[in-house]
Amino acid sequence: MADFTVSTEFLAKLAQDLKGCGDELDQGLKAFEAASHSGTGYDFLDEACGHFKEKWAFGLKKVRECVKILDDGLDKVQQSYDGTEQSITKALTPTAAQA
Repeated sequence: MADFTVSTEFLAKLAQDLKGCGDELDQGLKAFEAASHSGTGYDFLDEACGHFKEKWAFGLKKVRECVKILDDGLDKVQQSYDGTEQSITKALTPTAAQA
């Protein structure tokens, strides 16, 4: 039978990394907004930049929604594995009456 292990520490790190993903994208959007305030001097390029900024903001919103769902799910998975680990440890630990 194959071994199956789950690192709850890894799950916690994954959740943290996913949250950081949204923050990184947000920083990129803020930098883009700061750069676009001065304008490029070309209307067509300013319009394209505005369109890109809207798409980036929409994508960031979707990423944050997905990260929230994944984070909630990972939290539940981590709690389940921790609970299972504790239950197995308890079941396999002899009590004073059994000793």
